[in-house]
Amino acid sequence: MKDILQRFSVDSAKLTGQIYSIAVLLYLIMLGCVIWSINQQPFDRKRRSLWTMLVIMFGPFAILPYLAIAWKNAATGSLSFWRKPKRVQR
Repeated sequence: MKDILQRFSVDSAKLTGQIYSIAVLLYLIMLGCVIWSINQQPFDRKRRSLWTMLVIMFGPFAILPYLAIAWKNAATGSLSFWRKPKRVQR
């Protein structure tokens, strides 16, 4: 059991350049997906630019608040069929 736990430890000898490069690659892919998602949201140009800059400058600290906004936009868009249609006054 001790051997298994030592195998999965986070020692500096086990963190090689390959691991760092894969971590950076995964982060860049995630950043690209978030920027793509921002461009798909119904934001105006100013708000879209603001969110893109926040995500690029602050990384995960800006991705988490954006996730909440994107989730709310997705939920309200897909749940809109539950609402009664607005009656048009004639």
